[in-house]
Amino acid sequence: MLKPEARWLARQLQSMDVARVSPLLNVGSSTRYFREVQQPWIHRELFAPWQSRGGQVIHQDLKPEQGVDVVGSLTDPQCRSRLGALGIRSVCCTSVLEHVPDREDFARQVAGLVAPGGVLLVTVPHAFPWHPDPIDTMFRPTVTEVAALFPDLRLVAGDVVPCGTLWHLVAADLPRAMKRLIRPEQGTGAGPRESLTQWLWPWLVRPFEVTCAVFERA
Repeated sequence: MLKPEARWLARQLQSMDVARVSPLLNVGSSTRYFREVQQPWIHRELFAPWQSRGGQVIHQDLKPEQGVDVVGSLTDPQCRSRLGALGIRSVCCTSVLEHVPDREDFARQVAGLVAPGGVLLVTVPHAFPWHPDPIDTMFRPTVTEVAALFPDLRLVAGDVVPCGTLWHLVAADLPRAMKRLIRPEQGTGAGPRESLTQWLWPWLVRPFEVTCAVFERA
C-alpha cells in the first residue's frame, strides 16, 4: 500500500459510523511487521485512527505469522466460515485483485462478506509496474471496471489517486522495493517482456496511480 492510497482510504473511514461498519476485515493483510515497520503508514494512517474510534480490524492472510488473525484463503469455505463467525460487517481489500487468477470469483467471495449496511474498500493499481506476488495479471482497472466486479454493491466513492514515482517507493523501503521490482517472473501471470532497464526507467518519472473505491451494501 502506498501512502496516498492509505490516506485516501483513511478519509473514507473517518466519515463512517463505527458501529455500523465494524468489524472491518483486512484481506491479504500480510504481517504486523509489514504493516507497522516495513510500511508503517498502513497502521499509522489507516488502521490506528480507526481503532482509536473503537473500530475493530481483523487481519486475514495466507501467512501463519504474527499479526494475522485468520489464516487461510477466501476461496476456502472453512476460512469463510471462520470469518462469518467473527461477525464481519465490512471489508478492506487493497492491492489484491491484480494477484488472483480468477478475480471475478474472488470478488464474489469478498462481496459476500459485506453485511447489510457494511462497506467494501477496494484498491487496485492503475499505473504500476509488474510485481508478482506470486503472480501479477496486470489488471490495472478504472473505477468503472472495479465497480463492474461488484454489481450487488453500490459505489459511493471512487478515484484514481496519484502516488508518486519509483523514487518514492524505493526510498520508503529499498530492500523490499527492489526485490519486488526486479525478481524473475514467477507463476503464470503476465509479465513484462521488455528488458529490465526498459521496464523500470519510465517509472522513475511516471507517477504511480492507484484506483480506489468504496462500496456499500444496502
